[in-house]
Amino acid sequence: MGARRPVAMGLLFGFMVALWRNYLDAREIRHRIGATTAADLGAGGNSGFSRGFGTDDRIPNADPTPAVTEASSAASSDPTRPKELQNRQTTPKPKSTPKKSRIASAITPPAVRAVRLSYPDPFARPFVEPGCEPKPPDPALPGPRRLDWIADPLDTADADWPVNCGGHETLCDVLRKTAIDREVLAAVADSHAPGVYEFVDGIKRLGVENFMIIALDDPLHRRLTDQGVASYRVVNDAQGSHKISAQKFRIIQEFVERGCSVLLTDTDVAWMRNPFPFLYRDADVESMSDGWDNSSAHGFLDRVDDPSMGPDGRKRARAFRVAALNSGMWYVSATEASRRLMAIMAHRMATEDKLWDQAGYNLELWFASRDAHGTAGATVRVMDPLCFVNSKVMFRFIRHNQPALGKENHRPVAMHANYHTDKAHKMKLVYQYYTNGAGIDVLNCDVGCGPNLKTTHELESKVQHSINDGIVGSKKWTDATEGMWAARPGGPPGSKRPSEDPSHCAPPTPWNGAVAGVDRASTLHVVKRGRGGECGAGVDDDFAVASAAVCAAVDNLGDPNAPELILVTVGDDINEEAAFEALLRDGVTRLGLKGRVLVATTSSKAASAARSAGVKSVALVAAQLSSQPSKSKSAPLSSTALKWLAARLVLSQGWPTLLLDPRTALIRDPSGYFSRDSDVEVASDGWDDVTAYGYDHVVDDPEMDWSRFCHGGRVLTSDPGFALLMPTEEAAKLAGLVFGRIAYQTSLSNEADFEHLAFNEALFLPSHGAYVSPGVTRRTLNYMCFANSKHVFRFLRKDRRFKDRAEHAPVAVRLSYHPNEPARLGDVYAYYLKGKSGALNGWGDGVGRVKGGDAGGSGVGSKACAQSKSLKPGQGVDEARNEALASRLATNPNWSWGGVTPFVFEPGGALSTPWGPGEWGFVPAGSDGPGVVMAKFVGTPHVLSFETAGEGAGAVRHGMFVSERCTDGDMIVGRIYAELTDEDRKKLASARGG
Repeated sequence: MGARRPVAMGLLFGFMVALWRNYLDAREIRHRIGATTAADLGAGGNSGFSRGFGTDDRIPNADPTPAVTEASSAASSDPTRPKELQNRQTTPKPKSTPKKSRIASAITPPAVRAVRLSYPDPFARPFVEPGCEPKPPDPALPGPRRLDWIADPLDTADADWPVNCGGHETLCDVLRKTAIDREVLAAVADSHAPGVYEFVDGIKRLGVENFMIIALDDPLHRRLTDQGVASYRVVNDAQGSHKISAQKFRIIQEFVERGCSVLLTDTDVAWMRNPFPFLYRDADVESMSDGWDNSSAHGFLDRVDDPSMGPDGRKRARAFRVAALNSGMWYVSATEASRRLMAIMAHRMATEDKLWDQAGYNLELWFASRDAHGTAGATVRVMDPLCFVNSKVMFRFIRHNQPALGKENHRPVAMHANYHTDKAHKMKLVYQYYTNGAGIDVLNCDVGCGPNLKTTHELESKVQHSINDGIVGSKKWTDATEGMWAARPGGPPGSKRPSEDPSHCAPPTPWNGAVAGVDRASTLHVVKRGRGGECGAGVDDDFAVASAAVCAAVDNLGDPNAPELILVTVGDDINEEAAFEALLRDGVTRLGLKGRVLVATTSSKAASAARSAGVKSVALVAAQLSSQPSKSKSAPLSSTALKWLAARLVLSQGWPTLLLDPRTALIRDPSGYFSRDSDVEVASDGWDDVTAYGYDHVVDDPEMDWSRFCHGGRVLTSDPGFALLMPTEEAAKLAGLVFGRIAYQTSLSNEADFEHLAFNEALFLPSHGAYVSPGVTRRTLNYMCFANSKHVFRFLRKDRRFKDRAEHAPVAVRLSYHPNEPARLGDVYAYYLKGKSGALNGWGDGVGRVKGGDAGGSGVGSKACAQSKSLKPGQGVDEARNEALASRLATNPNWSWGGVTPFVFEPGGALSTPWGPGEWGFVPAGSDGPGVVMAKFVGTPHVLSFETAGEGAGAVRHGMFVSERCTDGDMIVGRIYAELTDEDRKKLASARGG
């Protein structure tokens, strides 16, 4: 052992040195050449699929070689110029150069390995790396998505660039004279833009030679031309800053289609450095953020708490949260995805009068395709928020963190004066400090300049009644119900059972054909099907035994021509095994899917059941409680880790793979209901348009005054228990990353929850710093057609229209919110297949069955509801057992009700609500424990169970309640609310008829 350890450490040290040298080589190439492809950061080999993902297997644009271009200007390659005044030195490369990435092949790691992942935080103190140079990629990660260049330098010689110049000769002529390495810094402006000439002078002082103005009027164009500044005159009649901003997308589309990447800037940006050496160029869009800390700038997953779903499901869902990307400073690579993005945004700005350009741009980038709404599938990198700075970060963070972030140690590239009204003044102060020698005191200011930046959670701590409670019961089904029939332009048929029509839930054409050239299926990096990949190469790693079992199972698949392989993974859990037997009997066998199913399991019982049902493809692998691999080649796996290892292996052989949790009811064969235009097509944890498809969420920071409302994205997470992964490089990277993270964990109290977290972080989090996202394109499946159990049991079965199976029947129902109640699956089948009336209504929304067979809860309320007729206002207030809660209600009488305010517990047992007056009192002793209140209004009794709100130091005892309506068990969350406002008093007076 003593002799082996130095050898191992030496190998590790040598490997790290090789990584760093390869990174430096990559930086050298990026500074010599045009735009970066995924291979520049090791995507081709670092994914662990170098053996199975040969370039001949990819379509289209199979070449992963780093892009190489020649300078457009001899001055840019002048070695006497300061490094920061150069974009990248350029060296022509012959077209006959072999198409192989030396970087990718040099740093190929073992195919399967555990991954310890930590996300970079530029705001973390102490500031270890205050500089702005691009950070080397985390070597544990598989690398970014390979970009699909419109003018791939390996296929397009510099003499033939720009491309597609027919009808665009003027622009092409400007680009030939101005662009360096096929990219420009550009601003869209007219002569009325405030400070436009000062802005131009500032860029000229930096010596950025590939700078140009896209001029919207003749006076600006003439003056710039006279000054020798490159200008491209665009004729349009836009008036006003919003309308001008909206024109950006069509204009930039023209640049991108010529093969020119654009760093687009507003004129209220103060540039302190040439930006080009500080770009990563590994994403379709690289943008500054409006975020003010690590979580807001780079995104985070936030728990959504719905107590009505019971202990198994109340915290099942998370929400992806992120501040808006700012369209005033963003780099657009000349790729197919960028072209699609520009075309879609141009279409939306032309057809949606109320769409704000920045909101639309963010919704397209952060959210997945859904129904007929096809997003561009553009990958995102967030620029370093301490280098490409918004003015909130500059004046509320950088200036207050001295000397660590003082100009002697840290010099930003640019600042966008987007958070302050005195834009020109703030830009002047920044220039004085960074370029004119002024001290830090010059940045002193009053409004929107305080040091106490608060996190999103801190800013929203007093409005959880709106942020959380208002969303857990939302029910906006407009987009999804239209999407169910989007493939049938005439809408639902007139037959008796429209749900049986083949077009019901069928995938529609993106944008219903209204936007040309946005079908992204053709640019998926697909792997050819066949024995190959890691199975074909023979797996030699810590998971060899498990891998061999999966590979053998693939060989035994009953239907080699199946449209996809259905991967079902089963553990030793008794509920999971029961659900699997139901899936085999009522789903797989009934629908004739046995030839498509591969069962990977750690349960001998499940393996036996699968074989008895006629499933030929079964991989039985030894289980272990810990996922941490041993050093032997027979390391056992948990069933969750096995799932992702199997997915990775199957994808490497070119199989579209449906990850199917056994706790799923398959009503129909799902194969015909996938669009197959994304790397990942996945069911949502959401239950309506807002939660499943996402929305523009606003965070209020009152200290920012005029700019207090920060926009951003919010959407619920996706379900790893029902996801179609296309056999693409990116899907394989994602599967490998999720597997690696699960395999790294030494112990997990809730492995399914960690899987959910790891999967969604891989889907949602953008590249930033050393973290490189797998870059999968995403589609969210219609939540009415691919439903989760909250949607079905809390909402769908109670809806006056869609509870009728003749109106609607899902393709599948995932028991994601009720994982420990497999018996629910039988009643889902009983209702949708056999028409058994009331089959679904025997269950509560949350946990357990309902006495009497009526939908509702089975918790504390069911015992107390019988006492509702004898309720006396104010009863029990003086009882000792209710003292703590009675004191809370006396001190804090104002509450919310499902996000609606005010809801007031008046003295003496009176109740004031927006729906009219009511009464309240404590449930009598003997019915339930302390802390339970009966509230009656609009003629309906409700039982309110109080609990602690929040966690840790911010926890408030009796700070929230869960209400159960006695008539049907419907559940609502309420919370302590602030003091009544004048608007609240008006609501109550109106409800009383006063």
